[in-house]
Amino acid sequence: MINFGEQTWQGAMRHAQAAIVASERLYEETSAPGGRSNIDIEKHLRRSEVRAAQAQVWLALARELGSQGERY
Repeated sequence: MINFGEQTWQGAMRHAQAAIVASERLYEETSAPGGRSNIDIEKHLRRSEVRAAQAQVWLALARELGSQGERY
């Protein structure tokens, strides 16, 4: 479990980057060859959206930490 009270700007940015990369990977998998069903494509798109939303939260946290002078 992540303790948000001890989070740093750099840590939040790392989490955001990881969530963005995961979101992009899931999105790209929807168009990968292999004959995915519509249900599989929908699942991948939803997972991608969740990871993108998580990235937005981490970026908001990083923005708040940065405004408080907690960049490093």
